[in-house]
Amino acid sequence: MITVEIKDFSALTVYELYDIMKLRFEVFVMEQRCFYLDPDGIDQESVHIILKEGEKLVAYARIFPEEEDGAWHVGRVIAAQRQSGLGRLLMNNVYKEAKKRRAKVLRLEGQLQAKGFYEKIGYTVCSAPFDEAGLPHVKMERLID
Repeated sequence: MITVEIKDFSALTVYELYDIMKLRFEVFVMEQRCFYLDPDGIDQESVHIILKEGEKLVAYARIFPEEEDGAWHVGRVIAAQRQSGLGRLLMNNVYKEAKKRRAKVLRLEGQLQAKGFYEKIGYTVCSAPFDEAGLPHVKMERLID
C-alpha cells in the first residue's frame, strides 16, 4: 500500500532525508548523468511530498512558494519506477497540497522527455527548450482552480 507524507524540512527524519537524497542521486546523477549541486539550499524552505510503500521511498517532489503572483514551484520530481502510476499519484498530491496552501499556479522546469507526462496532467509549456545541467528542459505551468 502506498502512503503519502507531506512534511516541512524540519519534520524530516535524518533517515527520510538520506533516502530522499539517495534516490535523487541515483536517478538524476547516476542514471541520467546529470551533474549538478543537488543540495541547493532550497530544501530547507520547501514542502516535501513523499510517497512510500511500507518504509521504502518510491516517489518524491518538493514545492516552495515563488516570490510573485501566488505561484509555487515544483521540483525534484522523481519516481523510483517509471510507467508505474507513481508519478501521477505524486503529482496529484503536489496539486492538492499547493491548492491547500492557496497557490494560484504551479510552475516547473521539466525534462523535455517528460513533457508529454506533464501535459497529460494539465501542465502547458511556456518556454522554448533550454539546457539545464546538460539535459533539455522546458518551463511548464498549471493553473489551480
